[in-house]
Amino acid sequence: MSVVGKAVGFSGLILLTVVALPSYADVWGPALAALAALTMTVGNVGALRQQATRAYSAVRLLAWSSVGQAGYLLVPIAAAAYSDDAEHSIGSTVAYALMYAAVNLGAFAVAALVGRTKSRNRLSDYRGLYATNPLAALLLAFFLLCLAGLPPGIIGLFAKVTVFSAAVDAGLGWLAVVMAANVVIALYYYLQWTALLFRAPEGEAVRHRVPAPLTAALALTGVLGVALSGAPQLVLRFADTGLF
Repeated sequence: MSVVGKAVGFSGLILLTVVALPSYADVWGPALAALAALTMTVGNVGALRQQATRAYSAVRLLAWSSVGQAGYLLVPIAAAAYSDDAEHSIGSTVAYALMYAAVNLGAFAVAALVGRTKSRNRLSDYRGLYATNPLAALLLAFFLLCLAGLPPGIIGLFAKVTVFSAAVDAGLGWLAVVMAANVVIALYYYLQWTALLFRAPEGEAVRHRVPAPLTAALALTGVLGVALSGAPQLVLRFADTGLF
């Protein structure tokens, strides 16, 4: 639902607006720009509230984070209404969606793993994950840094740059400022969660047994995320963002 549903929904939105109704760009452009600003702000503030008390579910935090990420995905589509090169703007959405799909699936895979022994899957349940399952902790830290747009998650950084550039190039400076503010908000809760993974565990450490399907999901998303961070040009050239 977090990844496939968004891919289908945004594909349909692009077809409906940029492809089918380009002559009405003066109508759907401002509407999508406002919707992008509202979506990313509501999503990130909602995730921040989940992080404020670690009794809340980590899955809820990821769900609110996904709402915020949807706002970023909307930015280039809105920018296409103001740009002379709509295809270039849409390429930014494609690049961001490819990055987001890989790392978000990976983050949810780790959440599913922790949920096998911690049914409430609270943020506090991730404290000391590195002591019980170092590989899962390192992968989750990498996925969170990708979503935050920080090294070593280079693909996340480049994806955010392409979206930000699309807004600036289209003359949507105010939307770029809103996005920048939301990126800072997201940095806070992503880094707080990342730091929690490496703290000393509370109570007795519980080892996590990883079933084969989760092992495959973690391996696939981890390899894909690392490969794209090592060679982000693979995605950016495919999406024709103009950065490479």
